[in-house]
Amino acid sequence: MTADILKGLDALRRSAGETAPHGVVRELSSDGSECRIVHSRCTDGELDAVIAEEAARAKEAGYTLEWKVYEYDTPADLGARLLAAGFAADDTESVLVLPVDEERLAAFGTSAYEIRRVDDEEGLRDYAEISREIGRENAEEEAHRLLLTLRGAPGGTSVYVAYVDGEPAACGRIHFPDGSGFAELAGGRTRTTHRKRGLFTALVAARLREARARGRTHVLVDALPTSEPILKKRGFRFVTRTRPFVLEPGD
Repeated sequence: MTADILKGLDALRRSAGETAPHGVVRELSSDGSECRIVHSRCTDGELDAVIAEEAARAKEAGYTLEWKVYEYDTPADLGARLLAAGFAADDTESVLVLPVDEERLAAFGTSAYEIRRVDDEEGLRDYAEISREIGRENAEEEAHRLLLTLRGAPGGTSVYVAYVDGEPAACGRIHFPDGSGFAELAGGRTRTTHRKRGLFTALVAARLREARARGRTHVLVDALPTSEPILKKRGFRFVTRTRPFVLEPGD
């Protein structure tokens, strides 16, 4: 199963954005402020020049550049060479996968919380409020980018917010890449005052149900150590590891 999932993950990465002439795949945010390189297959001899080219492009355009490195990417020292070029390493995440079927969905049970799929400015303000409370920087800018994404590509992303006593308490996103059997979870966050109440799990379940209703066969997630045990307890399986390397415009 893992080999098939990795093959599907690789296909997903290759199709996620614009492919540059030197082979890297760029995924640009709706407002042009962020760019992710989600796939690369550079040779050992050309890698340093490609990194320099992408860094110069980011500096000229003024966007934050994130290079997503998976542990099976080549060359094997890709991460070290990004560090040498001035990128900063973020936390390592585990890529987990769950087949979306009725048996797996049943394991999540029924939530007593009010969970809404939001797609307007008011709902995204609630999303930003949660992000600010847990210390996320530029929460308003992120919410604005999400609004542009929801308007520009309807159906490609869904945003969920969980409410406790009418107040926004937790949130998360799910992405639906075109032409794929996969959906991707992202952005799971819970206010510090509302943790250990099952909100994270309830939001995962809500997004899984949408993935199932839309015919997706598997859900992937890049999980931090804080969420990995919770997801594995519910049936998610480890596939590989990934780590983002980030270059800010002023670096």
